[in-house]
Amino acid sequence: MKTLISMVDVVSKNGMYRFYQYKDGNPLLQVEIYKIEKDREIKINNVLRETKKLNDEFGFGIEYSPKNRKHPLNTREFSDKFIRRYREI
Repeated sequence: MKTLISMVDVVSKNGMYRFYQYKDGNPLLQVEIYKIEKDREIKINNVLRETKKLNDEFGFGIEYSPKNRKHPLNTREFSDKFIRRYREI
C-alpha cells in the first residue's frame, strides 16, 4: 500500500505539472507526474523523460549519469533530486 508523502506543482513554459511522491516500502519515494490541462490531471507515463526535460528547462544541471557512479541514477533518485532543487527556488 502506498502513502502520499508530498505533492509539488511545477510551473513550466510548457504548462503546469504536478509531482506526487509516495512511500511504498522502497527506501526511495515513488514518483508520479501529471500534466495539468484545463483543471484535469493527465498522467505522464515516462517520468524519467519528462523530469529530464524539466531539468534542462530549469537549468538545474542534475547529472543523470554522474561520473562518480558506476550506474546512472534511477527514476526515483533523479526525480527526488529535481523536486528538492525545485523547492529551493
